[in-house]
Formats: sequence, C-alpha cells, structure tokens
Amino acid sequence: MLVDNSIVVIENTYRLRSMGYSAVQAAVSGASQVAGAITASTLTTICVFVPILFIDGLTRELFMDLALTVTYSLMASLIIALSFVPAVAKGLLIRKTKKTVISREGRVVAWYKRNVAWALLHKKRVVLAALALLIASSGLLLVRGLEFMPAMTTYQISASITMPEDSTLEDTIRVNDKISEEVRKVDGVESVGVMLASNMGQMFGMSSDDDSDTRETSMYIVLDKKKEKQAAKVAKVMEKAGKKYGCEVITSADVDLTEYMGSSGVSIQLYSNDLDDLRLSGMNIEDRMREMKSLEKVSDVNESSTQEVKVTVNKNAAMKQGLTVAQVYQQIAGKLTKDKASTKINADGETIDVSVENTTSGEYTLQDLTDMKLLVDKKDGTKEKVSLTNIAVISRDASLTTINHDNQRRNLNVTAGVKDGYNITKVTSDVRRIINNENLVKPGVEVKYSGENEEIMKSMKKMLLMMIVGIILVYLIMVAQFQSLRSPFIIIFTLPLAFTGGMLALLITNNVLSVVAMMGFVMLVGIVVNNGIVLVDCINRFRLEGMDTDTAIIEAGSVRMRPVLMTATTTILGLMPLALGIGQGAEMMQPVAITCIGGLLYATATTLVIIPILYKWLSRKHMVKIKDEELEIVNV
Repeated sequence: MLVDNSIVVIENTYRLRSMGYSAVQAAVSGASQVAGAITASTLTTICVFVPILFIDGLTRELFMDLALTVTYSLMASLIIALSFVPAVAKGLLIRKTKKTVISREGRVVAWYKRNVAWALLHKKRVVLAALALLIASSGLLLVRGLEFMPAMTTYQISASITMPEDSTLEDTIRVNDKISEEVRKVDGVESVGVMLASNMGQMFGMSSDDDSDTRETSMYIVLDKKKEKQAAKVAKVMEKAGKKYGCEVITSADVDLTEYMGSSGVSIQLYSNDLDDLRLSGMNIEDRMREMKSLEKVSDVNESSTQEVKVTVNKNAAMKQGLTVAQVYQQIAGKLTKDKASTKINADGETIDVSVENTTSGEYTLQDLTDMKLLVDKKDGTKEKVSLTNIAVISRDASLTTINHDNQRRNLNVTAGVKDGYNITKVTSDVRRIINNENLVKPGVEVKYSGENEEIMKSMKKMLLMMIVGIILVYLIMVAQFQSLRSPFIIIFTLPLAFTGGMLALLITNNVLSVVAMMGFVMLVGIVVNNGIVLVDCINRFRLEGMDTDTAIIEAGSVRMRPVLMTATTTILGLMPLALGIGQGAEMMQPVAITCIGGLLYATATTLVIIPILYKWLSRKHMVKIKDEELEIVNV
C-alpha cells in the first residue's frame, strides 16, 4: 500500500510522456491530475482505522499498533508521492517511452474494451451474477461457524500422561521411556524431556512434602524449526502409544489465546433461588452434553454435591398428632446431635480444657430415622409416642456443598471443552438448541451463556460497528473529493465485490471467519475504494472534456487499468509472505492477509467492469464544467 500513491503518479507521468509532452510538463501535470484522487484514497484507507480508538478489550490491543503504523506510513507516502516522486520522474523519464502489453494500444487494453462494451449491453446479467456469488460465498462461510483467532503452532509439544491407579513408580518410568523412544523415531524431533507432575509442583513451590502421586507425568518434545509441521504426526504417535500401554495421553501442539482469556469452551450459567432445581437442571444439561461427540471434559455437578437424608414434614398430619413442624425438627435435631459440654479446671496454676460428651447418641442411619419415635404431650399431662413416618416423608437425596452467588443470585456454572476439529460457535448453537427444545431446565431457572462463543460475538459486534463507521467516514471523504453524493455512492459498491473475494479466499484456504479475518475486511473498506476513486475521477474528467458517457467510461478504464493493476499487484505481493504463514506465530495474522489478497484479486478484476455499469445507471445527467470567471462575485 505504501507505493500505491507513487505508482499512480509515476504511471500518469509516464502516460503523458508517451503522448509527447516534455519531461517537466509530464512530471508536473502527472502529479497534479491525480493529486486529488490519491489524497482521497489515502484518507479513505486511514479513516477505516479511526474507529479502533473507540473500542476496548483484546481487539483494541491486537490491532492498535497495526492501525497507527499504517496511518503514519500512508501519510508519509502521500507527501513523498506529491513532492519527491515528480522531481525524480522529471530526471529519469527523459528517454522516449516504449509500448507494453498493458499500454493503451496493447492487446490487454483492447480485450478489456471489448468486454466492457459487452458488459454495458448486458448490465443486469453481470450485476445479478456478482450478487449471486456474494450471497453464495457469505452463506458457505457463515455455515462453517466463527472463531476468535486461529491457534498458533509452536516448535514445542507438551503432553500430560496419566497412568492407571494401581501403577507404581517403576511402571510410570517404564511406560514413559517406551513412549519417549517411539516419539524420538519421528522425523524432526530434536529432544524429549519427561518430568513427574509432583516434582514439577514442588519445583514451583505448589506441592507439599505429602505429595506422593507418581502416576502423572509431563512430557515435552522440541521439534526442528524446519519441521514444525510434524507436530500433528507426533501427537498421533503419542495418542497411539497411550492406547498401546494403557495410559491416558493428552497432547497440545497449538497455542490458543482464548485459553489465556479464561473463556475457552462452552460455559453455561444457571440462576435460581431453588437449589434443587438449580442442581437438577445442571445435571440434565451435563448428561446431555456428555452424549455430544463434539464436547469433552464436561463438568460434574455431583463432584460438588453430598448425599443427604431429607425429612419432609406433613404439616396437617403433624397437627392432628398435636405437633408443629418446629417441634418435629427440634426433636429430630436433639436425637441426631452429639451433646457436648465444656469447662475449665485450674490445677497447679495451669488451665485445662475439659469436654464432656454424650456417647449414647451415635451415628444415625436411614433406618434409624424410619424407626424414630417422637414424644407428644397430651392434654391430660401424659406423653405419647408417634412414629416419624406417620407425619413425614423420609428420602435420600443430594445437595450442593457450596452455594455460589452472582449479583446476589444463586448460581451454578456448567462447562465443557470443545474437541479438536469442531467449531465453538456451531457447538454452542447446538447446545443452545438442545436446551431450548428438550426442556432440560426446570421452570424458574434462568440460563445464560458466558463461554468463548460469547466473547467471539462481542468482538464481532465491535468489528462490525468499526466497519460501519469506517464506511460512513470513507463516504464522507469521497463526497468532499467529488463534491457530489452520486459518485461516492457508485464507488461504495466496490465493497461487496471485495467482501466476496475475501470470503472466497477464506473458503478456498479452509479458514473460518474470525475476528482477525474481520480486520482484513475492515482494511479492504479503505483499500478497495482507491481503485474506484481513480476510475470514477478519470471518467468525470473525460466527460467534462466533452466525451459522451459510454466513451468516457471505456477510455477511463483503459487509461486507469495499468495503475489499478500495478497497485493491486504490489499490495498482494507485499501480503504474500504473511498469507503463506512463514515463521512462528504467523498463523495469528494470516487471515488478515488471506482476506485482503482475495478481496483485492476479485475486486480489481470486477471493479473495472461493475463500476462502469453502475456509473452508466446512476450518472445519466450531462456534466457541465463551471468556469472560474463564473464564480467571481459581481459587484453591481
């Protein structure tokens, strides 16, 4: 992008020089003719980054430096293109220019003129085809789901190995040695290290001397930097070895930033004042999530629950026997509680604590409660025994050991991890649909989703807002440039073309729409309109010189084809190393380059055809050039 302004200036100077103008005339006129166009195109590219100043969160942290770098660099490139480049062009473009394939008299331009003339005769057919491709590419990309950002491969693979419960230290060492030997046979593996999980905890001061677990180990594999693609093969070898030796192996060869955000996977928040409904709803959701092939490591409500015996008193039955609910619970509590009495004895100047315990009240079982008799005071002063089962229902159940609160509301969190190969947004949509359709949640329990999917949606909304504000700013800048509302409106239609190309590129490269890819679409808003600005500016200039609309459209396309192709080519070549993902961590910004390259390729090819059609539809009025003398104020 940094050389785009200079390319437009040099190309226009070269064109004037080939028409017979002197070097000085070509240099001065070449820069002045396109000064307004390249200024507007630079401002449109810069202004799409302005909204990033008003968003917050990780999105701002990721792209703020990129926005500032592009802004300052483009401003410098504009100054150089309008000052330094014409001065240098005057001295270098002395010799007579040669005709090339893409010069105005070349075969490419002649072929282009024929195709534009055909497109102008079949306007509806061309526009409908472009619209159909936009809808198809959008649908195919959105069906694949969304993600925050792609995982980054590293040169190091980590794995946790868990042996069966009855394994000894010798078994752990033997199995880990065998797995290490098999991993070392894989091409590209430089070194393998194994450490007991308990020793690792002690090294960081996180383990006590009582830790004696020798079943868990951590294995680290370092790959050759030139063989980083072998990470997947190493992971498969380790998983097969785990099944072979009867141990559990979990490998990790990618770095997922969402894990560091604390929001990886599916997370469901349940709210209710009734703890039983809260717990049962959580269990229903967890049981259903365990049946889904796309989820793993589902949380377990039972792990945070304890078994309990419930006594539900029938108020009416108790009143018939002369008991209140409070009296029933008081007698039950008295029988279940171990009475203790404490005192202090002073002996020889020392104070000794003495506790007296009633050993007759031991541990009660469910059968003891069933056989329990309660005493009832009769009106005649006598006492009568009443069986507890006559006035209450005794049952065994479980309840939460801890009660979490969120904004003073009782809360339960249900979580699950997403397996490799599945998209988080699609999985979350499946979970949401299952919960809504299968009535897994008790009435009165509120469900909220707070996992990785929600973070993605928040970031996507911010990026969409940033794109909309950027489009508005781009339009206003073009209005100031063309002093018209119609011409900028025509140029704005290059954006759907760019979006189509960007989505097709993501589909072809098997990428998912992510927040990082959305940054590529935001950049396309400022980049792609540059070609439209240069083309429409040239069409208007030719019409003001007296050409009819069709001739002006075709001639402007042939004149501006070379700078349009050159600027697009240089930008694409500059983004190519990033699109190829060369270097460690390049995967994070790779979708930006892929989106921009796809958008530029498609938009460049179609802008030279679609914009003339739209111009033909929307600019039918005759253009009149106002002379400077007519703008003078008349003093009468």
